[in-house]
Amino acid sequence: MTNENNAQSEPITLRLNAPPPARHVFNPIIRGALTELLERDEPYSIMGYHRWCGTEADRQAGSDFCSKRLGYRPDAGRIVLTSSTQSTLNMLLPGLVGTGGALAVDELTYPPIKGFAARHGIKLVPIRMDEEGILPDEFKEACTKYKPKALYPLSTLQNPTTGTMSIERRHEIVAVARQFGVSIIEDDIYSLIPENAPRPLSALAPEISWYLLGLAKSVAPGTKVAYVVAPSKESAERLFWPGVRATFWMTAPLSAALATHIIQNKSIFEILKAVRTATTARHRLVHEHFSQFEYRLGDGGLHVWVSMPAKLDGIALASRLEEKGVLVSTSEGFVVGDVPPPQAIRIGLGNPATDEMLAKALQVISNEIESHYIF
Repeated sequence: MTNENNAQSEPITLRLNAPPPARHVFNPIIRGALTELLERDEPYSIMGYHRWCGTEADRQAGSDFCSKRLGYRPDAGRIVLTSSTQSTLNMLLPGLVGTGGALAVDELTYPPIKGFAARHGIKLVPIRMDEEGILPDEFKEACTKYKPKALYPLSTLQNPTTGTMSIERRHEIVAVARQFGVSIIEDDIYSLIPENAPRPLSALAPEISWYLLGLAKSVAPGTKVAYVVAPSKESAERLFWPGVRATFWMTAPLSAALATHIIQNKSIFEILKAVRTATTARHRLVHEHFSQFEYRLGDGGLHVWVSMPAKLDGIALASRLEEKGVLVSTSEGFVVGDVPPPQAIRIGLGNPATDEMLAKALQVISNEIESHYIF
């Protein structure tokens, strides 16, 4: 059997929400950047030493990049480079919340946060949400009752619901966090593809915020670079340097150097533009195939949140789709606490190698769901 036939027999995975490939732009930019790096600097000068929190050039580039979202250029001393959002969270939770402490989260949230909390003995406090995200009154009530030390919100293109907080809601959430002395750990990883995402919570309350901006959902999953903007240089040093070296959070030197280079020469914005265009094309496929269904897909979103008709169970649907060669995520993994999971599935748009593969998978899903709708 040929490799091509093997590829065709593989299931189409829609469980991940990676950015769609934009090879025609990404490949020449990255090839050129690597060539320029290795011509300018000897390989050992790049890879022969740890970069720890990043070199001065890395942190300056991170400051420049984060300023596009924050609306101001943070001092480079506040910037820490890490290998990913996950590794960042694994450092911040014990440092900011600690064993026995409470962390407020969206009632449906990024699944790994549950594993990190369990690892560090942290209690998760789910906050009820509407179509924008967490409700200020519910957050205030949770602060009064459970006294969380930090809040972990996904304020732009929430995972999994795709909701985005209005700027008014962001001001309300910040006001509650300030009132109760709650640190904000803001994961802004989905914000770079939308054209006009609202300013982050961290821009409204920099003194209590830890701002996270990773490249995995906008450039490519394997970039393995994320930027952290701490409230101050001192707080960054306290949580990330020097006594916490014996962990896995540091960025690989070549990845850090490459990210710095494409930020400095601004070619990263060409990649973002290409990914944005590719994402828009995939959104058109969703609208074409799901026009009769109830679903949520925010501007620039990398996944779709599809509500199930009354007679259809999400787990049963996922099982049938797997039999047909399409893999989707059910809602159970996103739920915090013992509440019943919503009858919905999450469909990632970026992982299929081509639009044609995605269209094929969406048609399979559409056919399966349509058989349970009464139009």
